[in-house]
Amino acid sequence: MMKRIFELFGLTIMGVGIYFIVFEHSKNNACNASGGKFAGLGMSAQCQHVVYAYFGGFVLLAAGALVVLFGLLATHRAAKRRLSSKKPSLASQYQWVDPKTGRTPFS
Repeated sequence: MMKRIFELFGLTIMGVGIYFIVFEHSKNNACNASGGKFAGLGMSAQCQHVVYAYFGGFVLLAAGALVVLFGLLATHRAAKRRLSSKKPSLASQYQWVDPKTGRTPFS
């Protein structure tokens, strides 16, 4: 259950990252067009805020993808561990097998 919660948490983080990227993209383009190539003076405070939010969106997107990936790997590993038969099933205890031939009496 916790693995699924982490997967949903990762998807939420990715959604917030995509939100920042989509809604800050036009502002980022406007700052890039008006600021030139930084002109040696740096950026205005408003453009720095936009760039930080835009970059933060990519960071959140990558972090969310990693959380989802690790959650899926943990879920896959747990399912694989659950399906592997380290212990014989109870049904196999009641099947008679000839020790010499390794076959059941009905085969």
